Amino acid sequence: SSEKIDWPTQPVNIMCPAAAGGGTDMTLRILNEYFTKLTGQPFVITNVTGISGYEQTYQANPDGYNFILGTTTIFTSKEDGTLDYDWSDYSMVGLYEGDYTTVIAVQADSPYQTINDLLDAAKADPHSVTGGITLSGQPYMFAQALKDATGIDLYYVDVGNTSERNAALLGGQVDYIVTNVVSAQGYVDSGDFRFLAIDGEERYELCPDVPTFKEQGVDFCFYAQPMIWLAPAGTDPEVCKAFNEILNQIYTNPNLAEDFKTKLSTVAHALPSVEESTELAKEYAEAFCKYVKK
Repeated sequence: SSEKIDWPTQPVNIMCPAAAGGGTDMTLRILNEYFTKLTGQPFVITNVTGISGYEQTYQANPDGYNFILGTTTIFTSKEDGTLDYDWSDYSMVGLYEGDYTTVIAVQADSPYQTINDLLDAAKADPHSVTGGITLSGQPYMFAQALKDATGIDLYYVDVGNTSERNAALLGGQVDYIVTNVVSAQGYVDSGDFRFLAIDGEERYELCPDVPTFKEQGVDFCFYAQPMIWLAPAGTDPEVCKAFNEILNQIYTNPNLAEDFKTKLSTVAHALPSVEESTELAKEYAEAFCKYVKK
């Protein structure tokens, strides 16, 4: 219809299922500035870490003013038994595809110069090469998928969250870590780490010197961590569509691209439509659920 929905006419509640100061939170705070400028209405951001944030949004009033910016968790929540619902039990607003920034990092003086050096050593003797991961979420799924793709029984240990993984590699407790550019680039700059390979079909524009797995003959590319905008089930589809279009306008603003680059070290890009996002979400869910730890 030519009738454009009048939305928003009041502040918009956004649940951030992560701590203040983290990536999701910083993303929301940057987007909020643009959203407020465009619509005259601010985001009211609430930080509730973990599963409770998803639960509160799931149970919220579907009045068109309650949303959540979720991550990988909600794709696997039903499959891993964390919740008895998942992304498909909400109203879709949009799936923002993440950057391919997952890297394999080694100490700068590591004997492994390429990803093939590392994989060859692991193939010859799996326990001679130890990888550091977090036994949940993206690093775990990525590690399992890499095992599958190479057919090598890669040996991993749980060394905790991002900063703990950096510390483990720095201290030589592991031979390499599965991490991401943003978290480990500082250690490359200081001469402590080297990146052997980055995920993705092509090199990452903010890290152009690091070759992909595929470039090095390893036929492997996993899914980058997405961000998914959801509303409680029953939210007016016209509102979801209006929000999607406003977000897309923001994501494609050149000023935002600059903000994302300088403040988040990420590349901004368009938000797929509600329909396209729904199809993409099915794809992501399938990929992630395959590697869920039950």
